[in-house]
Amino acid sequence: MADHTETDIVAYVGGFLLERTPSNGVNVCYYETVNVDLSVWKISNPLLNNVPYFAVQLSITIFMIHLLFFIFNFTRQPRFFAELIVSMIHFAVLITYLVVCLEGFYISVILAALSTFFLRYVRPIKSNVALQTMANLGLVYYMFLVGLEIDLNMVRRVGKKAFTNAVAGILFSMGMGASLYCLFTRDKSIFPSANPVGGLFWGVALTVTSFPDLTQVLSDINLISTDLGQIALSSAFVNDLASWTILITTITWLHGRSKLSILPTVGFIILCWFVVRPVLGKIKSSSNKSSGRDFYVYVILAAVLICGFITDACGSTSMTGAFVLGLITSNEFETRILEQVNNFVAGILLPSYVMVVGGKIDIFFMMSKTNVVMLLVIVVSAFSVKVLSSFLVCKAFGIPARDGIALGILMNTKGLLALVVINIGVDVQALDSATFPAMVIVFLVMTALVKPFPNWVSKSSKNLKQYKQRTMETSEDDSEFQIIMCVHESHHLSGMSTLLKLSNSTKLSPITIFALHLVELTGRSSAMLIVHDAYNATNISQPIFERVISDHVTSHSLGSYGRSGTGHPISIQPVTVVSPYATMHREICCVAEDKHVTLIIVPFHKEGCGVDVVQENSSIRTVNHNLLAKAPCSVGIFVDRGLQLSIRDKGSNLWKQQINVAMLFTGGPDDREALAYSWRMAGSHEVRLTVVHFRPGEKAKSIMEERKESEIYEQLDEKYVNELRFKAMCNDSVIYLEKVVNNGEEILRTTKEMFDYYDLYIVGRGQGVASPFTSGLSEWSDCKDLGVLGEALSTSEFARNASILVIQQYYVADTAE
Repeated sequence: MADHTETDIVAYVGGFLLERTPSNGVNVCYYETVNVDLSVWKISNPLLNNVPYFAVQLSITIFMIHLLFFIFNFTRQPRFFAELIVSMIHFAVLITYLVVCLEGFYISVILAALSTFFLRYVRPIKSNVALQTMANLGLVYYMFLVGLEIDLNMVRRVGKKAFTNAVAGILFSMGMGASLYCLFTRDKSIFPSANPVGGLFWGVALTVTSFPDLTQVLSDINLISTDLGQIALSSAFVNDLASWTILITTITWLHGRSKLSILPTVGFIILCWFVVRPVLGKIKSSSNKSSGRDFYVYVILAAVLICGFITDACGSTSMTGAFVLGLITSNEFETRILEQVNNFVAGILLPSYVMVVGGKIDIFFMMSKTNVVMLLVIVVSAFSVKVLSSFLVCKAFGIPARDGIALGILMNTKGLLALVVINIGVDVQALDSATFPAMVIVFLVMTALVKPFPNWVSKSSKNLKQYKQRTMETSEDDSEFQIIMCVHESHHLSGMSTLLKLSNSTKLSPITIFALHLVELTGRSSAMLIVHDAYNATNISQPIFERVISDHVTSHSLGSYGRSGTGHPISIQPVTVVSPYATMHREICCVAEDKHVTLIIVPFHKEGCGVDVVQENSSIRTVNHNLLAKAPCSVGIFVDRGLQLSIRDKGSNLWKQQINVAMLFTGGPDDREALAYSWRMAGSHEVRLTVVHFRPGEKAKSIMEERKESEIYEQLDEKYVNELRFKAMCNDSVIYLEKVVNNGEEILRTTKEMFDYYDLYIVGRGQGVASPFTSGLSEWSDCKDLGVLGEALSTSEFARNASILVIQQYYVADTAE
């Protein structure tokens, strides 16, 4: 029981002794039965008394969080917003009971009964010990997961804009936080014991930009693939590292009260990096079997508690050890650990932390110390500081003012990490019952505004941008040709690299490739997109793209880009997309829209030659199918069968440096798009193009006469083919042939007899066109992604060693779906 010399006993209600302190605080004491024997346990049945209360408290908190998240989800609010509201509700119910008991009157009978029931049977004071223990345990494992998801290699890849924005945000936020704290506690008669260190915690709290929550926000509003989203993510990464460095240093200094008190913590970090990390690497290398991998995970989870205990003994907090262990843990086991721990920590343990924090949010006491005007000034100033810093940085780098404001609002994304910072401030007595809830209200306002405004900016920006070059047919000859190359595995890169090299990058029409490494999302709550530094492909010394795609890809494949007759290099922007396969097409489409891409090339989901399919990947098929339906530009599906520049000639048995390409033209928008790409390839000295224009015979003409739309397509086809024939008059590498056929079987027979020695076939998908040329083949088609003619080629025996590119042209109806 507390000492009563400086307190006044107010009431003894419901088994609790309520006392008011000189600082207007309240002490709540309770009696506990203690055994008088010599056994270790002095309190009888500690688990029996606390576990039922904890189960009830946890169930109510989880239910309320999910209920409010469902309600606020209609206003696009994140989960953290619901957690803040739940924490405030917990304290409101608790404080209502204390007001009723201390002031001696009932606000209302129902409210008083509810609060009394809550404090006696749901959250009695004596249950706080168990609740605090579980909350600390959840926080330790949460910090371990935060460190686990941080890739320190990203520090070297942070761009100049993002780094400048992060540094400016840190300096502005630290200064504003300290200034606002001094303004809030300026009246010493109201805050006689205000700790000046509280300004540092306010500054760090404003500096924090929650990287996991920001990733979720950007993914939800489709900004993660934009330049704005990438600057925000990189800046948040730097902000969080700097914030935690400052926080750990401050905590250690406060606990030790000496400049040298931080040395044990620094020594532990060095020990982990140079000793523990190699040991974990050896354990990992010996854990090849499934049981071994499980053992490695169990070792890591046990080490989290050990490291937390050590750093707590060193004068820091247990979170520090868990965070450091997460940083040094191998990323190869990140997914497995997240799958086993993440849901339990986020869904079970962290709600208990929300309850603990909620017990400290005394809004009534805060309002008694200040007024609404002061609180409004603090909220507006705290919200505006990063908006101002980001706006100035964007202005300096020539980024539009609209994007600068949106970037600043995105940098205000708060999450549990910011709440942890100010809660630590309360634990070390740097913040009190007035300064703590003031910052919680700031977080609440920031969280409420961080989604709607950037979402409006993104929609407005998309409306301002004119995305004209969606097809190769309508693109100008002197315009930049931008392509997305999607790669799932390393073996997809070889054939695609040759195909794109042959796409003829010129000084008049240079090629920019956005190489997307598609990775399935597992164990995370939101998609991620990592953009690496762009570079010219002729620069072999830069291994970034090689590292993103696969460790097995050699730099030789990169150096071959851009060495066609023109010698103009191809610019490559490596991008890593981490997303579920079901929604991966959305991320690809976002990149295409943001970069104004003309063509997306994806690998075919089947591997093998002819009818001998070696492997079929249903996940890749899902991505391809969704892209064909939703892509904002033309799409090409590439069936790679070893396409390479150096190929052994069948007749002379010599190596040749030229690719024979056959373009089979049957008419329609997709065929015109395929012809446009073929014509571009013909500008390369390594390509010999043969365009085979299949014209309808008498039977086919009779069928076409019944369809009015075929006349429109025929006129467009003739006009476009004649234009290209005129341009190719002086090009010896282009051969134009016409063949009369009546159905698809005659097309295959003619192709087999005369064009069976080609290395690459290019055809249109034929989507939306009912052509008589497909008769006889559509009945056997079971793969709609390649179209009728494309699938027939892929399963034919004469083309078993030839690669195939099937192209679908973008049309407006796709986006309307």
